[in-house]
Amino acid sequence: MRRSPRSPIPAVLLLLSCAAPAAAEPLPRRRPSTGPEQEMLDEAKRLVDQGRIADARDIHLTLWRLTKSASDAFRVGMLSFRLRDFQVAAEFLAIYFDMVGTPEAPKIWVPPGFKEGYELARANFAEARRHVGAIEVRVSEPGAAVLVDGRQVGVSPLPRPVYVAPGQHRVGAQLAGRQVEVPAAVDAGGERTVWLVLRRADAEEPARPSTSKAAAPQGAAPGAAPPRAARDPALRWWTVGGLAATSVALAVVGGVSVAEANDAAGDRDAAFVRARWEVFRCRPGLPACDAYAEADGRARTFTGVSVGAFIGAGLAAGGAVAAGFLLAPEATVRVGAVGGAPGAAVSFGW
Repeated sequence: MRRSPRSPIPAVLLLLSCAAPAAAEPLPRRRPSTGPEQEMLDEAKRLVDQGRIADARDIHLTLWRLTKSASDAFRVGMLSFRLRDFQVAAEFLAIYFDMVGTPEAPKIWVPPGFKEGYELARANFAEARRHVGAIEVRVSEPGAAVLVDGRQVGVSPLPRPVYVAPGQHRVGAQLAGRQVEVPAAVDAGGERTVWLVLRRADAEEPARPSTSKAAAPQGAAPGAAPPRAARDPALRWWTVGGLAATSVALAVVGGVSVAEANDAAGDRDAAFVRARWEVFRCRPGLPACDAYAEADGRARTFTGVSVGAFIGAGLAAGGAVAAGFLLAPEATVRVGAVGGAPGAAVSFGW
């Protein structure tokens, strides 16, 4: 019986694949979806097509809790951005960037067209960050539950900042019956670092206050010396506004006083002319002399008031400028990997 000839190419390829060095491992793929998971994905897609974005996001949140996959984090972040839920959008897009890396250096297997989706996610993340603040929590001991406004956001050390709405927040940590909580205010687009020291029951060391991002050096150990106390934005605006308002008010008073002094000086000069024509020497009781004395007193009084008002206005204006500089927001420039991508970022904190 005659055998059909076989091509040697498959065998050669098999040998080459076996002999190839394992220097670079293949990037892991997403775990294949099971039947229920695929049904949930199909349902979420149907809801998106119907415009029911919130319901679709709820499905992807459920999938994220089950799979912890980058694709689910991406969908939750992008759908949250469409809902203008910028806090959740920033949180899940930051998780997505940490998981996938960059188009130039991906950490996992990425599908075709990944770069376009990545750049869109980057743009949405930047826009979301304009509306929310970021709090980086550093705890003196690992394994502590970290809470923001009473909600647990993770266990120390946290891998990334916590994104919150602008305003005042309560940041705390709990571990083995020990707990600490401090207030922290953050502006939209701003970033702060909060240092938390868990004390033992017999310790008297106070908790570290919340500090601005610029005051805490990068990579500082939790036991390092506490940075400068944080600045309250309201203090700056009240101080600068009060001094500026005082300066304007004093300037108005000075202007009015100058006008009154000029009028009084005119009356004084007219009275002086009348006195010279009516009598040779002024003495009390003469109308012209009394008018001259009264106008001269008013001129002197308003001149003194105007000089004092202008001096006070200048001092208040200088104080407003000094307060603006002394209480100005601190800027921090971070160069290197920013959210998983090389670049630079500038953040402001009070």
